[in-house]
Amino acid sequence: MDEKETLGQRIRRIRQDRGLSLAKVVRDDFSRAFLNQVELGKSRPSIRVLRIIAERLGTEAEYLLEGQEAGIERELALERGRVLMLQGDPRRALLALKAAINTYDWPLGSDARVCQAQALIALGRKDEAAAIIARERSTIELHNDHHRRERLRTVERGQEFRFDSDAVESHLRLADRATRAGNNHDELEHYRAARVLLEAAPPRLRGGDGEAGGGAKARPQT
Repeated sequence: MDEKETLGQRIRRIRQDRGLSLAKVVRDDFSRAFLNQVELGKSRPSIRVLRIIAERLGTEAEYLLEGQEAGIERELALERGRVLMLQGDPRRALLALKAAINTYDWPLGSDARVCQAQALIALGRKDEAAAIIARERSTIELHNDHHRRERLRTVERGQEFRFDSDAVESHLRLADRATRAGNNHDELEHYRAARVLLEAAPPRLRGGDGEAGGGAKARPQT
């Protein structure tokens, strides 16, 4: 691939590689004429439109903009930031999040910026956090993501987001929701988390006597 490939050229190349017409990419969200102008480098899409184009092309907005896939380091940055927040260390969380907060990739970028806002609130920088929350609320509403909407509301109240139900069941429920939404990234994340929790829990009882080997009572599955 030409290293000097432009945004428009990249969109056209991927669209043609996928065998997609202009009409199949734009649908009812914007015009074919506009997408043609984008591909010719005569117009530039908003981030909202770019995300729609990326989704229809089966790629990421990050790749369309930069010509490279969103790296695993961004996902790691997000999870490190979240863990540090749960450990009560917002200063280190902000540092950890730096690699992820500027990405346009959904939902990674939005998740990172919501976590950033949470850290800022914990540090008393509420005005900065409010500006971030206002922007991310629009993005989350655009995707009609109920889980992230609830997480954002919790962060806005200055609270930690917690699941009330069994952890495994929560992950399986979120995985099912991600499946229906066609969000493979989240689906994989939640199935992986459910699997780790199940492997870490005591084995299920076998037989009907209610006792594990040696006569010890087994703890209920969580």
